[in-house]
Amino acid sequence: MSTVENVSTNFQDRAGLRRVINIIRNFALPILIVLVFVVASFTVTDFFKFETIRAILLATSITGIIAVGMTAITLSGNLFSLGVTATAVFSGVIYVWVGQATGSMYVAALVAIVAALVVGIIQGVIVGLGLNAVIVTLAAGSIIYGTIAILTKGEAVQAQSVDLSGFATFQIFGLPLPIIVFIVFTALAWLLTEHTLIGRRVHLLGANKNTARNSGISPMGTTIWAFVAFSLAIGIAAVLQVSQTSQIQADNLSGLTMDVVAAVLIGGTAVTGGDGSPIRSAIGALFIATTTQVMVLAGVPEATRYFVLGAVVVALVVVLHILRKAGSR
Repeated sequence: MSTVENVSTNFQDRAGLRRVINIIRNFALPILIVLVFVVASFTVTDFFKFETIRAILLATSITGIIAVGMTAITLSGNLFSLGVTATAVFSGVIYVWVGQATGSMYVAALVAIVAALVVGIIQGVIVGLGLNAVIVTLAAGSIIYGTIAILTKGEAVQAQSVDLSGFATFQIFGLPLPIIVFIVFTALAWLLTEHTLIGRRVHLLGANKNTARNSGISPMGTTIWAFVAFSLAIGIAAVLQVSQTSQIQADNLSGLTMDVVAAVLIGGTAVTGGDGSPIRSAIGALFIATTTQVMVLAGVPEATRYFVLGAVVVALVVVLHILRKAGSR
């Protein structure tokens, strides 16, 4: 066999191996979720019931919506936002205050979402100027949290004279609105990210900023778009969350930021940007909610649940990183 034929054979072998590795990377998490469901169905009493599945999807919805939005930031090469909790609480407080003032949950929801968008656009502009996204969002989160704590004096903000729970109680075929919004939002985010010009720009900016700039792509404009998508997700999620509780406090949702970041990471989105999918982030959120719910139903102590979930997330992130590196060779 000639040298050319050997090179051709080796290239085909490597290409075949890369395809296999990428298939494993794309389907590892869904398969793992299925395995968790199968094991739980045999080990946890009444796990495979509509009420249990519904509770898992409801627990997934808030984290999942924000994780899907966060994917745009990570894809654009801007790592993560560490101001998730503060912005969500801020939008939630606005939702209650405006609802109390106007008596309309629709007006309150619109104002709360717009408030989240304004906060997000400001951060997007600053990050677009070249500042580190983690530092910017961490600082913004601290400012927002401090402002909320001062204005509310650390007390819970409650909807007393108006019913703001309509978004939480509305159902279609037994599925609460938060679950439906989660599914629709994920589908729209996937469509925009994978099949539109702005989505391709986000991917290219994250993959190589210099190449993107030389191709005529505006890093500022694309970064702002990513933060708009993320902020829209936070605003929607905050409204849905407060609709379920009818109150919000400055120190609520303390674990939300880490859950969202974990969902994006175990969904397989590259920290460096350029590779990832909103659907995979949604699946990551589903995995976190499913694993947590299984441990709760099994009576696992809270401290042990945190340890197990943290260990699993770290292991998955490492494995997915190794598979991504191997698949790109």
